[in-house]
Amino acid sequence: MTSLLLRTYVRYAFVTTVLAAIVFAPLLYLAFKLKVPADVAQAKGVVRTAWLLVGLSLAPLLVLVGGVTPAVRSVADGRPLSQLGALRAGVAGLARAALPCAVVLLATVIGSLALVLPGLAALALLALAGATADGGGDLAARLHAAVSLARPRIVSVIITLVVTAAAFVGATYALSRGLPIPLPKAATPEHFAAFQLFVRYAITAIALFAPLCAIALAAIAARARPSA
Repeated sequence: MTSLLLRTYVRYAFVTTVLAAIVFAPLLYLAFKLKVPADVAQAKGVVRTAWLLVGLSLAPLLVLVGGVTPAVRSVADGRPLSQLGALRAGVAGLARAALPCAVVLLATVIGSLALVLPGLAALALLALAGATADGGGDLAARLHAAVSLARPRIVSVIITLVVTAAAFVGATYALSRGLPIPLPKAATPEHFAAFQLFVRYAITAIALFAPLCAIALAAIAARARPSA
């Protein structure tokens, strides 16, 4: 899987980054729309918003799996797509993955409201839904296919999700260490501007790293196919 991940990313780094920019566009818009806080209370609010956006990053990540899947499959099958072909197939994959991934997120949220473990289990079993979005059958059939792909390699799926979450949280935490907290009594505009930049840098870093995580999940799906 690691070899497939690296070969796909090296060949399609630009394409997968463009696809990530598309799915992360709403979060990037919100991050760059935030204004410089005017006081301590607003600065704290900006930090909370940053962490909220990090949590919401799961949604575009799952959709991105559908976008990178055509490129991953082409490399796995030894018939790599052209850059333009990968981009076209990737955009179509994003569109097809939107509905299945929305169902996955809904199942995860509902499961988490009752108990945390059912929500996490649903996420792990359905994390490959984007990779099956181009399959035949209705939505239920595609979700069943996602479970069928994930179950034989559930450990790999869980490890990938954990590493992804750790990377997102770790990068955000590392950036937060550069914030002027606590704010000095005579805080300057530069001090407050740092909070605005923190949100922008955090979400941008996640969007740039997301293709690797999405490719890893798509590679698991490609290797789990009966024909693989």
